[in-house]
Amino acid sequence: MIGDFNAKIGPTRTSEERHIGTHGLEWNEQGEWLSEFIMATKAIHSNLRFQKPHPQRWTWELLNGVYHNEIDYIIVNKRLYLTGVAVVAKFCRRSHHRLLRGRFHFSRKGEKAGKLRNGNPGTTVNWDLFNSLVGCWEDAVVDSIDEEYYRFIQHLHVSAMKAESSEVTKKRLFPGTLDLIRQRGIARAAGNRELTFELAKQCRQAIKEDLKERRAAVIDEAAEAVKSIRKAHRRFANYKTKMIALLRPNGTVTMSRKVMEKIIHDYNSHLFNMHVILLSYEIKESGSQDRLSLNLGIGI
Repeated sequence: MIGDFNAKIGPTRTSEERHIGTHGLEWNEQGEWLSEFIMATKAIHSNLRFQKPHPQRWTWELLNGVYHNEIDYIIVNKRLYLTGVAVVAKFCRRSHHRLLRGRFHFSRKGEKAGKLRNGNPGTTVNWDLFNSLVGCWEDAVVDSIDEEYYRFIQHLHVSAMKAESSEVTKKRLFPGTLDLIRQRGIARAAGNRELTFELAKQCRQAIKEDLKERRAAVIDEAAEAVKSIRKAHRRFANYKTKMIALLRPNGTVTMSRKVMEKIIHDYNSHLFNMHVILLSYEIKESGSQDRLSLNLGIGI
């Protein structure tokens, strides 16, 4: 949030004012209100966290530069996102305010992980149940229409809460398949290779069947809802299993992607340059027999 708050905020005075930096100048009444607002919303005041000379700090002037104040601020909800705050001094702004510039740092990977970590399941409303609950409203004889309106709003709110339910995410794999995967992990950790091999085989077959059934269910739901079957099939992409390990020629196992790529490249290069001696055969020409041996190269 950025703008002209018409408030002066000074440095921190108590340990509770951690949302304010230590490089403020002075306080006024509007600054006190703004500080309480920032504290109530658990936000961060960004301007005062970065030390700058006074000519590079003020954001507003009056009477041709006689008075200067810092009343334009940037307020953020996460401190680590903002890496710097400065004013654009040499700029024809045609205003008493100077432009305020903030540098932000965002990580696509971190933002995506944060959404997955803090994401809450959505809610759905059973409108039939909501309408039936709203229909149970009983009028009461009261003197104040405001009180009657407040009671009606409370009744609507309670009815909506009772009609809401958590949105259940449909998983691609069934509980039986997930249990097989857990058993495979336990067998692998115990070092039982035979049981691990058998469970892995069962897991592959179960996953294949589950994905097939789930894909058919998704397409049926799209058809019943008169939606695009192509888009539904595209959203339900069956991702292939990635290669996580490779056996070296010397018998050791590697999980490094670069090493696996090098092994595959060397193998294909050797196969491309390999020459195979074919069996000799006879060609009859002019009544004579000659044995020819062909040396052919095979390229992949």
